[in-house]
Amino acid sequence: MISVSIRNALVQALYNHLQIPIIPDDDDGEIPERPYVLYSVIRDNGKNGHDSITHGETAAGFVKTYANQKEATYSFTAHSENRDEALDYCYGLIEYFERTGRTLLADHGIAVIEVSSTQNRSVLLGDHYERRHGIDVRIRYVDSSKYQEEPMDEINI
Repeated sequence: MISVSIRNALVQALYNHLQIPIIPDDDDGEIPERPYVLYSVIRDNGKNGHDSITHGETAAGFVKTYANQKEATYSFTAHSENRDEALDYCYGLIEYFERTGRTLLADHGIAVIEVSSTQNRSVLLGDHYERRHGIDVRIRYVDSSKYQEEPMDEINI
């Protein structure tokens, strides 16, 4: 799974890029004034094949490492009172994930696999529309775990 520190770095980088609030869609806090971007994790921990298993030796003993490339899908939706503004922020998200943000993501071990086309996610609220445009982003990362192994001092045959 994507660690909280990596997610927070991504949210901060998106905020720096767009200069509007980036908040989780299930946050219990106050909703900011528009425009803002909501994000959600649609899918995480999608395993690709079997784990690779490696063995190593450290000063403390033997270590077994399991690793696998995992996949996640994040959804981002720009909210605005104005159709063009929502679409412009959505294009800003695309710009980040397809171009300007790739270095930061790579530094955290994240590869962007796919950025979807823009989707109109507008909704009628009473007598007016809240303009929403969004994208889904598929990413891949390496998930690994290390375990100390107990050495066998004696083998009976």
